[in-house]
Amino acid sequence: MKKMFFALVAMVMMTMSAYAQSNDNNSKLTFDRLASYLELTINQIEPVKKAMAQFDSSMEAYNQLQDVSKSGEAWEKIQARHKATMKKVLSEKQYDKYVKTLDLTVKNTADRMTEQLIASK
Repeated sequence: MKKMFFALVAMVMMTMSAYAQSNDNNSKLTFDRLASYLELTINQIEPVKKAMAQFDSSMEAYNQLQDVSKSGEAWEKIQARHKATMKKVLSEKQYDKYVKTLDLTVKNTADRMTEQLIASK
């Protein structure tokens, strides 16, 4: 069950990464909405952009993994590193909002993909 969940998360993240790469305008809009939601200060915008770009780069490398058995561990490391970076940049209130948003996005995407897999069978 745990391996299936991590494989599902891997597929979700690949889909999200591919979608973000293909839609630069959408990425800017998404970032602008995130910045507004988190109420980023002028001093936080560039560090958050940099953290998000590093996260995207990590996800691109993650998408190239050939060994599915290591995907769960790799995902955990990427997520932990990204959250640690964001925690340094954001206030406690902003960080809590960000983590809830990130976790909910991953959960909703995983649920949607699970539904699609079930429907395709």
